[in-house]
Amino acid sequence: MTIADLVANPKAYNDTAVTVVGDVELSIPVGSQSTFDLRDGPAKITVVSRSAAPAVGARLTVTGTLHVVSEGGHEAESTELPPVIVESARVAAP
Repeated sequence: MTIADLVANPKAYNDTAVTVVGDVELSIPVGSQSTFDLRDGPAKITVVSRSAAPAVGARLTVTGTLHVVSEGGHEAESTELPPVIVESARVAAP
């Protein structure tokens, strides 16, 4: 699966384990944890990690659980926020 697959149909992957490959575009350290954007072509997804922030430009394979969150819960007028991956593992990609 690709980042584009996840972004195009996030509800199909909600609360499931996913593995994607991409380039770190934005990386924000938060204490010993981090959040970063992973891009593959035109598609981008945010990753939340309990590990240190990766370097911008690094090519990574990230495994984690995809989460879809809606502002306002399950109400009809709720707004679906962009999906995020909560990282469980990462390695440098070729």
